[in-house]
Amino acid sequence: MQPGSVAVVCPLLQKKFCYTWAIRVVAENPLFLEAFGLLRGGVVSIVGAGGKTSLLFHLGREAKKQGLKTLLSTTTKMYSPTSDLYDVIDLTGDGFIKNPPENPGIYVAGKPFAHEKMTGLDEDILARHCGIFDMVLLEADGAARKPLKGWLDFEPVVPTFTTDTIGVVDIQTVGRVIDENLVHRFDCFETITGARLGDTVTINHLEKIISHSKGLFAKSVGNTIVYINKVESEQDLFHARSLGALLADPLSADRKVVAGSVQRSWIEQIIHQ
Repeated sequence: MQPGSVAVVCPLLQKKFCYTWAIRVVAENPLFLEAFGLLRGGVVSIVGAGGKTSLLFHLGREAKKQGLKTLLSTTTKMYSPTSDLYDVIDLTGDGFIKNPPENPGIYVAGKPFAHEKMTGLDEDILARHCGIFDMVLLEADGAARKPLKGWLDFEPVVPTFTTDTIGVVDIQTVGRVIDENLVHRFDCFETITGARLGDTVTINHLEKIISHSKGLFAKSVGNTIVYINKVESEQDLFHARSLGALLADPLSADRKVVAGSVQRSWIEQIIHQ
């Protein structure tokens, strides 16, 4: 643990606050599965923007190293993965029900779609796969490859049998100018955050995305985990911890906040005291 107490004045946050924190670095060579508390038998839905697909396959690789048979799919659309990212792929729409896998590995299932994309399995077929695989990982949101988004009423698309919902937030959006190249579904984003085109992204905007009833966890099921992604500099880390402080709500004590970088393979849990 690295405890501390600090009064922070953040120009991007535009407010002063004082908080005490303890940072738990999960391991020298951290497992994201461990940091998130994901267990064998879990059905994990990943929502948000700014690194969902990278996280999906990173978790798949970790699960394989742990000796797990892991299904990767989507409930919306995602780009079909390149062959180096999986062991077996099935795009017939039937998945692996007729030929259940015997060996640990990354198994991708869905149906082909236009523009090199794939859709997921029908929900009833997906549910049947939960008994076949040791873990199911789902990309359950779409962001059109933009690092921020707002949500329509039916989004994110999280199955009812989900055990863990991970919400991805891109911390490197802080300080960037808001435009429609940065934000998917800007009208919805504006409703949630109050931001306008031309504004600069602040920590407050990200907190609203996470906490708003129509935001990141609007359709969450099971355990909720905030994953602050792309923490790759001291400034990113400061912003991530500042965001974690804003999320330290006693009413959300069961919500885990984790910061890290998929690209750099490190992760830490932010625990507020």
